[in-house]
Amino acid sequence: MGYDESFEGYEFSDSFDRQFLFDLYGDDSSAAEEIFGSSLIQIQEELASIMEKTAIGDVEGIRKTFHKIKPLFGYMGLLSIQDYVQEFEDRCRQPASMEDIQIPFENIMEIMREAIARVRQEHQKLRDFNNRRA
Repeated sequence: MGYDESFEGYEFSDSFDRQFLFDLYGDDSSAAEEIFGSSLIQIQEELASIMEKTAIGDVEGIRKTFHKIKPLFGYMGLLSIQDYVQEFEDRCRQPASMEDIQIPFENIMEIMREAIARVRQEHQKLRDFNNRRA
């Protein structure tokens, strides 16, 4: 059985690792919807915390918060986002000030905005799919 048979007709958008998500959720689209929704909420909350840490120049706090949200992207099949977050984390591990990480920070925040938009869309798509089947 391949990813195209998962969720009885549901197909994840191209941004997501479809096979990984099928392996992770099997035929449980309700679980996927729940995880996408809760992960989205947690990521948005943590990004607010990151902005607070940015305002005070807490590079280590920023790194730790990104480390905290990194696995959430895996639960949603955005494995490349995990890689970008890891690269940013590594950059923050070096002795760094906010000035040192400003450009990588702006880049990772743009990646986050785009990823959140994709997750929001996919979550709504999952919700609509599950509602039609209910």
